[in-house]
Amino acid sequence: MTVEPRTHDRAFPALHVRPANGWVNDPNGPFRWNGRYHLFYQHNPSAPVHAHIAWGHSSSADLLHWQTEPVAFAPTPGHLDAGGCWSGCVTDDAGVPTAVYTGIGDSVLDASVCLATADDDELRSWSKHPTAAARPPAGLDLIGYRDPFVFTVDGGRYALVGAGLAGGGGATVLLYACDDLREWTYLGPLLDTGDAVAKTHAPADIWECPQLVRLADRWVLIVSLWTDEILGRVAYLVGDLDVSGGIPHFNPTGGGLVDSGRDFYAPAVLTAPDRTLMWAWSWEDRSEPDVLASGWAGAMTLPRELTLDPTGRLITAPARELHALRGTATTQVLATRESLLLPSGPLDIEIRLHVLPDRLATLALAVDDDELTVTVDPATGQVDLRRQVHHADRTARAAAGRIAPNTNMVDVRLLLDGSIVELFLPDGVVFTERLYPAPTPHHTVLHFQGATGTQAVVTAWQLQAPGAR
Repeated sequence: MTVEPRTHDRAFPALHVRPANGWVNDPNGPFRWNGRYHLFYQHNPSAPVHAHIAWGHSSSADLLHWQTEPVAFAPTPGHLDAGGCWSGCVTDDAGVPTAVYTGIGDSVLDASVCLATADDDELRSWSKHPTAAARPPAGLDLIGYRDPFVFTVDGGRYALVGAGLAGGGGATVLLYACDDLREWTYLGPLLDTGDAVAKTHAPADIWECPQLVRLADRWVLIVSLWTDEILGRVAYLVGDLDVSGGIPHFNPTGGGLVDSGRDFYAPAVLTAPDRTLMWAWSWEDRSEPDVLASGWAGAMTLPRELTLDPTGRLITAPARELHALRGTATTQVLATRESLLLPSGPLDIEIRLHVLPDRLATLALAVDDDELTVTVDPATGQVDLRRQVHHADRTARAAAGRIAPNTNMVDVRLLLDGSIVELFLPDGVVFTERLYPAPTPHHTVLHFQGATGTQAVVTAWQLQAPGAR
């Protein structure tokens, strides 16, 4: 195998999965086969724009060393996917890796569930099935129909398709039986925004990229929120899956945001024997001329592990393998108004804030002209994130989360790779954001501000960018 050279753009990530050039969006079908992880994703290899979407492909033996593979499959003239091979999943169909994806025809509403089967154990060559496994159900007036996801429960195989109802009918996830992958049977909606819990935690016009996974003894439905033709955030709903009547029924009891940042969308999950992994798409937040000049757009987040805490809150954490990339550590204790000049990235930073319960504490990460600040109110648990930029074509941002109140210690983990920041706080609060370094390096600095007598204990590791394996 050859190691693909990486771009010299300082915003380009060294560790996050993506090819050297072109457009990338949704992760598709994370899959484990013959001891190797395979991650597929929406990809236009020709330009950093959303057009002519194919399935890109990268693989790894250990989640650290990623090899960019040839494009798995691309739109075929005259086929159901002539307008694009959009999102879906990969499943093991009686020993045959099978891609289940959205085929786009003449328009976005001309959508079909398509199948392609792998011709080799490296998953580099695929053969498309000539007919659709499913089409939009008759009698439903839909504004969207896409992103199939296959799951099994109690010996039966089922599929979800993300959708939205016209006329303000709200978002829905459609449920199919698919013991025979080539012939699906529509069973009705699994859930829609007519459910009070779903409407509270996941309001949208379309639920995109539905993922349903079992964590401990509960089920978690993850949906990406499409509203007014704008891609929003990603919500999760925790509940119970009742199959006693022969058809699965999902009853949500709570929910929240998977990630409270503004650069996280369309996650896909992989259920392994010992854990559940997740990747998502981190999109660009710079001007179209800058994107076109760079030749690339979008990246996968770093892999995350999913768990539920005892209250039913979704917890995401960086995959444990990432510790193996840590090099030499730098540790420093910051008193209030002190700063630490950080080494060049990529970086893994752990910060322990020793705070007073009734006084705010703020961390600020400055990457050249961009700055990300996180302010914690220990008394209430409120966490406020603000991103400040000094570019006319980009805007400031704000986001928020909430951790347990009445604390005097807060642990923060920050991963910085090129322009991608992934920030993890307690109690499932996560922010994925983009900070773009200047073309010529200036500085990366971490600031701390709190009450007199408080401090931030900072340990920073430079991460070693691995090659392919």
